[in-house]
Amino acid sequence: MMKESVASLQSVGNWGHGVALQGIVEDVVSELQRHHADTGVPLPHVAVDVPPGHRFDGNVAVLRELLSVWVRDAVRAAAGSAAMARTAEVLVTSVEYPDCVEIEIADSGPSLAERQGLGGGVAGRVDVSVQQKLLDQVRGDVRLDDCAEGGVAVTLRVPKAVSQRMAA
Repeated sequence: MMKESVASLQSVGNWGHGVALQGIVEDVVSELQRHHADTGVPLPHVAVDVPPGHRFDGNVAVLRELLSVWVRDAVRAAAGSAAMARTAEVLVTSVEYPDCVEIEIADSGPSLAERQGLGGGVAGRVDVSVQQKLLDQVRGDVRLDDCAEGGVAVTLRVPKAVSQRMAA
């Protein structure tokens, strides 16, 4: 788990100039897989379906931290128990629009209402104030939705024009 503070992420100045989003997401997933390999805890299947042409033009360190938090939460929610982990899935996708890029992390875990009842996961007691500061750094907003097949989708929307101005 990354222990960097918002201040240290801000000071890194790691501004991407059209960094491939696919590489950022794959790095986050690889780090999570390495961590889980050391624990012996079964890891749900984590798939990345981010086209190589999708770019991110903001603070890469901040985006990595946000994605790390949400992918970890999705894995935790999807796995639930060791028995569930064998059939659980997490899918990270992206869609590019003329004015923004959306990154979605969908899992096969409980619904939003069920998670709120459990007090954990993406809809639970995550430190929203820290996440909000990080979201502000990439001018992003986040949406939580129940998936039709079960589970929750976290969608991060990052406006292109704003992130490109910030990178300049």
